[in-house]
Amino acid sequence: MGIDRAEDPDAADHRPDRPAPPDDPTEASKAVLADAQQRAELQRSYHARVDHTYDTTRSGCTEALPDLRAAWEKHVENYPEGERPVPSTLPDGSWTDGSDRRLTPERNADASEASADIHTEGKEAILPAMRRVEAADPDRHLSGLEHMLKGEDRLKEKIADILFVESDLSVRQALAKVPDAVRFTLTYGQQRYAEGVLSDVERLKSEGFELVRLKNLWPEEQYKGINSQWRNPETGLRFEVQFHTPESLAAKQLTHKAYERLRSTGITQAERDELAEYQRRAYVAVPIPPGSASIKEFPITNGRTNHLLRDALRGRLPGTSDWRVPSGQNRPRPDRRGFFAQLEVGVLAASLFSRAW
Repeated sequence: MGIDRAEDPDAADHRPDRPAPPDDPTEASKAVLADAQQRAELQRSYHARVDHTYDTTRSGCTEALPDLRAAWEKHVENYPEGERPVPSTLPDGSWTDGSDRRLTPERNADASEASADIHTEGKEAILPAMRRVEAADPDRHLSGLEHMLKGEDRLKEKIADILFVESDLSVRQALAKVPDAVRFTLTYGQQRYAEGVLSDVERLKSEGFELVRLKNLWPEEQYKGINSQWRNPETGLRFEVQFHTPESLAAKQLTHKAYERLRSTGITQAERDELAEYQRRAYVAVPIPPGSASIKEFPITNGRTNHLLRDALRGRLPGTSDWRVPSGQNRPRPDRRGFFAQLEVGVLAASLFSRAW
């Protein structure tokens, strides 16, 4: 499947130079205790060395923060943010995102019910499994659980975009195409990152989830980490698991407002370029964890063609700035259907609906 679990050094009990156990049970107990104490001491020593290296690296990232924060304040001053559209349910029961996305009253009701079901499954089925993965090894932890569930209005935006392209789908069929209605983040230290990711991919499979996609984005300039999509085969629910180091997670959080600006309406090319440069500056200070390059993507694709195409099309997809009529203007509504008709289905599927893909 393109992902190989790293060897476990603690599992090599078959070594030929391992001493035979003593005949006396009491002596055997002492030997086991001594061996355990020795291993614990070696582990503490190893972790101390790793943490020293990690703290040195982290200090470099910390030093970059004041300049990045100052750069963001200057950006906000140069490009004041306009008023954001406010999603709402209209008196007739239909839904709008405040701009050009719409759901009929029937579809809005279905979307509300489906969103509630997803939130319930995320909290009652997926989260307990993720807690078990977290508890299996102390070298990782779940981060950002307050953002685990995508909000109802955000889900409706995704549904509206999908139904615009595939109008014959039901709301639940459209929602099944959203890869991150529920999302989790696992964080690891630098030196234990690669082994931790490989181990946890296998643990998620052992929980019964199906791996849909895994993207190694450490080589990228404006985002670093590993993002994966999973499916619960019992319900069809897709969810996202991101694998980060503390530094890459901090950079993601630092650049989140820039990412939101890139999704907003009316953004100029000059601002888009400045936001892209800001994200590059934030991530250039993020160290790449050892072994991360060996974590293979799934499914294997021919280079990064789909990823580059996504970047080229960003801003030209339904609901993004180039498709919307600026306030106070009467620009004719573009023929989005004609544009999508020119794209092959496989390319379209690889290009829509997620920051990570």
